Amino acid sequence: MENGVNRAAIPQGKAMWAMMALMLGSNLLASFNQSLMNIALDQVATDFQVSLSVANWMVLGFTIVAATTITMAASLLKRYGIRKVMIFGYAASLAGSLVGLFALNFPMMLAARLVQALTVGLFFPVVTSVILTMAPQGKGGTLLAINSGVIGVGLAFAPMLAGLLLTYAGLRALFIIPVVMSVALIILGARFLHDIYERENRRIDLISVALSFVGLGAVIFGLNEVSRDPLPSLGIMAAGAVVLALFAWRQFRIPDPLLNLTPFKHRQFVVGESLMMLGYMGSIYMSLLVPLYLEGTAGYTAFVAGCFLAVPILCYAAACFVGGRIEDARGIWPLVPVGFLMLLSGFALMAVTSSLMLVIAMMVCVALSYAGVGLVFPTLKAVDLGALPKELYAHGSSIHSTLVQIAGSIGSALFVGIMSADVDRLMATGMSKAQAYAAGFSHTLVIDIAIVAAAFVVSLFFARIMRTHRSKKDASSALPHKTATVAPHSGGHRA
Repeated sequence: MENGVNRAAIPQGKAMWAMMALMLGSNLLASFNQSLMNIALDQVATDFQVSLSVANWMVLGFTIVAATTITMAASLLKRYGIRKVMIFGYAASLAGSLVGLFALNFPMMLAARLVQALTVGLFFPVVTSVILTMAPQGKGGTLLAINSGVIGVGLAFAPMLAGLLLTYAGLRALFIIPVVMSVALIILGARFLHDIYERENRRIDLISVALSFVGLGAVIFGLNEVSRDPLPSLGIMAAGAVVLALFAWRQFRIPDPLLNLTPFKHRQFVVGESLMMLGYMGSIYMSLLVPLYLEGTAGYTAFVAGCFLAVPILCYAAACFVGGRIEDARGIWPLVPVGFLMLLSGFALMAVTSSLMLVIAMMVCVALSYAGVGLVFPTLKAVDLGALPKELYAHGSSIHSTLVQIAGSIGSALFVGIMSADVDRLMATGMSKAQAYAAGFSHTLVIDIAIVAAAFVVSLFFARIMRTHRSKKDASSALPHKTATVAPHSGGHRA
């Protein structure tokens, strides 16, 4: 988006860091909204007398709307500017949270989540683009890692605070915190937000919006139900895939694509984003199914389960920062393979400790796995975006955020859908809820171990290739006869 940057409008000094802090605070709100229901699925199912797979639409519906909104984020940013986009996001968070606070039934609470999802869909790609644009030279990777760490802090405290409110004040009280945060950010945004991009009269293609929403919705619905009713679910998934293919086809044939898919022509971006999605699915497993295990099998309250999760997720936040610093200095070898190995080892040990009901030891394994995700996730993001020309940063960021939501939806639908089917089937045979939850947890854990193992193998080859490319770039930039400017490493790019 380099050509669309208004350099004169970029704040300097304290004003720049104030806006940067506001961007991080905005993603903190977005991450809190996104993870708000992760620890509450069992309570949703109980309060509204629905199955886990139905309760899971609190997560799935959220991510489908968020992913669809993300595809529009770059176009909306160009058309309306940062101030209007961000303040609209704060207002959407406030409106959705107020609906949830006074929800009378499951459809009202689901509607609240769908409105809240607009915030995530706008903020994740926009904040990344702004950080890359304003980052001082050589600090892009570190600031992206800090951004991921801030999101991690939100993810860490959301289960604990949500569990506290859920245990002692009820399901609707979960929405109090985003109400307060949204009001605060509206006030601060009016003061510290600056429009740093040139505005364009960019057309929003409503047909593409519809294709994106319908395609994602069909694929995710099919995944959520495939273990219950395989043939119809597979048919719905196939239809969704066709619709998404039409969406992609249309993007290359309209003058103002909703989502510029040109970054997919860069092989490094494609492979890196694929690995990122597999790693993120591991994170989704832990954020959704570990609470179900703690509450449904171990019998803890939502508050205690949230407290158990806080330390492992803080390990993720710390690993994000460490990984960003290492990536800026040395690249992704052996950082990314080590991260996947930690994730894989944690899951393997989790399978043993969970079957023996060793909860403390199991949470140590969860912390190891979360730290592995922290090394992988922001590192791959920085490298993937760094592989793109500067004018594609905003589009690459939107694609990345869209894929994050898709990976989250796939992981949530696959794992919670399978566990829900297991629980319903086993409880129908007379098994206790705790035993059924334990069996479902073990079944889904084996599936995720296989996914992470495949990702680890691919990461070994990818990281070695990237190390070779980095060495060649460093050698070329060191030659005294070179007069042309050599593109810096991804962490030092400015958008």
